[in-house]
Amino acid sequence: MNKILFVLLFSFLQITGFAQNHDAELINQKTNIVIDKNKLTKEVLYEIRINNRAGEKYTRITIPFSKLYRVSNIDAHIENSNGKIVKRLKKSDIVERSSISDFSLYEDDFIKDFTLKHNSYPYTIVYSYKIQQKEFLYIDYWMPVLSDKVPTLKANLEITVPVDYTIKYLNHSVNEPSIDTLSNKITSNWHASYTDIMKQEVFSPDISTLLPAVSITPTDFYFEKKGSFENWMTYGNWQHDIMLGLSELPENEKMKILSITENIEDEKEKIKVLYHSLQDETRYINISIGTGGMKPYHASYVVENKYGDCKALTNYFKSVLDFLEIESYYTTVYAGTPTKHIDKSFPSQQFNHVILYIPSDDKDIWLDATSDGPFDYLGTFTQNRDAFVVDFNQSRFVKTPSFSNEDVLETRHINVEYASNQANVSFRNRYKGDMYEKILHIETDYNESDKSRILQSYFVEDGFEMKNHQIIKSNRDSANIELILNATSQEVYRHYGNDILISNIAFELPKFEKPKDRKSPIQIDYPIYKIDTLIYTIPKGFELNQSFKNFAHSNRFGEYKLNINENEGEIIVIKSLQVYAGHYPITDYQDFYGFFETVLGIENKKQLVLNKLHEND
Repeated sequence: MNKILFVLLFSFLQITGFAQNHDAELINQKTNIVIDKNKLTKEVLYEIRINNRAGEKYTRITIPFSKLYRVSNIDAHIENSNGKIVKRLKKSDIVERSSISDFSLYEDDFIKDFTLKHNSYPYTIVYSYKIQQKEFLYIDYWMPVLSDKVPTLKANLEITVPVDYTIKYLNHSVNEPSIDTLSNKITSNWHASYTDIMKQEVFSPDISTLLPAVSITPTDFYFEKKGSFENWMTYGNWQHDIMLGLSELPENEKMKILSITENIEDEKEKIKVLYHSLQDETRYINISIGTGGMKPYHASYVVENKYGDCKALTNYFKSVLDFLEIESYYTTVYAGTPTKHIDKSFPSQQFNHVILYIPSDDKDIWLDATSDGPFDYLGTFTQNRDAFVVDFNQSRFVKTPSFSNEDVLETRHINVEYASNQANVSFRNRYKGDMYEKILHIETDYNESDKSRILQSYFVEDGFEMKNHQIIKSNRDSANIELILNATSQEVYRHYGNDILISNIAFELPKFEKPKDRKSPIQIDYPIYKIDTLIYTIPKGFELNQSFKNFAHSNRFGEYKLNINENEGEIIVIKSLQVYAGHYPITDYQDFYGFFETVLGIENKKQLVLNKLHEND
């Protein structure tokens, strides 16, 4: 008896100690799914323990739904630390609203949400609800994680289907299920927990790919039409079939297309002019692929309304090219950064965006119909991905173009002039790749006051005060942009006795986790390539101390070079950094970290010394 009490007390102390380290915990999560007569019913239960005031951000509960799946039977209450119910959810506490994100005008998602709080910690929120679906591509994507910062102590997924109903599943950091057959039903059970807390680290995969999850799909399904995930070809044929009859353009639109292109012979130039017209005359709205359906709106819908989501705009532009007998393909891709891997061994709907693929004997063209960016520029959002080209009986994966070093080159030409109490510094920065996209976003989406604030906060080095700025973009189809900054600093030239120390204006580099703290592998989706040219004036009466040597360092992760020269009263510093794209296991992190430590050591500590000339020199 005493032994039992000791075990119970020890377990309680373990749980209590664990709780004290986290603002909240997902104590228990249950998902029960039943498929009967091709209708899916899902019942979900959450038990969330709130340990302190910081944990109250998890007291707001959101339950997503859409016209594709209905939510009902919402029930919730609060239990105090003794397990006594102290508050119940009222129907009037539930608010229903559209789930509108910052980057869209309209979404086909909705949310039911409510907040439950108590005034004494710890307390537990218990809530449950039911969802029903008649058409579905996924049985479930089960990720029993409230947040990557919140542990899950216990979670269970149970799926029951008829014996003649075939499902497919893919486990992510979850063990194989137990499977029971009873009468004419098959029940599969998965168990999971999440107690080794992960976090998004520098150059790591998307955090969601490191969390426990199970993807479950039917082998055969009905969604608009009958389809199958038996292989990628059957899935592609289904996607092709639901788009039949959606490409017919109104006669006035056909006349407009002919008018725009009548004097253009070159096919690529025709596509470019029509793409510019699409950008100028339509707006992007977001109807999520996951919940807003897989079937795009008819091409005539875009013509009439002048807006659409990625599916509708891509279908419309494909219809335009079809009319001109230019070959193109509706292509699905998983967009975003960091890049998420498509598991080709698991045919299923793994995509969240649609783009247009135009094959060519010269160079294939890729267009994002939702983009305001340059023609034939996919950007960091969709570069170097496995894109699924929809083509009846010939659907296939094609790799989108990947960024080269030149595609991501960032150059800074920095002139530093000495003054008695400060340095006057002019930056002429030219950006491509990720930084080009960020500067372009600032230029197009913010007013002048906000631009200045953002540039000073995020693009001007510490110790510099920006006086003015200018952003220059040469034309709509150039994938580069210039940022001109004028600033002052009292930290570049520093007097020490008879000498002056000149500080390096360092590359901006992330702060990496120490090897002992790193948990995730390395994922660099596209290369980094930076070149700086710094020109420092030498104050009258001083000369450069010649003790400095040029420096170079390289390994399989990248290359760094630093060259210092003197020319007619100026010091010219040219430095470059390349980081290669690639995926590396955690066992390589020590060497990867060592490369950057070497670079950072030079960048952050390198100082030039100016010696005062003697009077007889």
